[in-house]
Amino acid sequence: MTNKFYQWWKNHRRVVTLGGFLILLGWYVSPVIKELKYKNTCISLSEKAALNKFEGDNIGETLLKETGLSITELAKIEGYKNCIK
Repeated sequence: MTNKFYQWWKNHRRVVTLGGFLILLGWYVSPVIKELKYKNTCISLSEKAALNKFEGDNIGETLLKETGLSITELAKIEGYKNCIK
């Protein structure tokens, strides 16, 4: 019995080790991926809210001239600032 297990382990140890490593790596990285999804959702929603606010407030030519950016670019910056903490 011991000899059969040893032969099996000798033939499959690389696959089993690599598979175990990949499973542990995926388990370790999972919270990071989940947090990135939440941040991307937050940025997207904040960007939409800022775009509506900027268009509704009519931010005028002064801010656009000062920065040289469009309203959509300013909304992207605002959305990013709101969600990065």
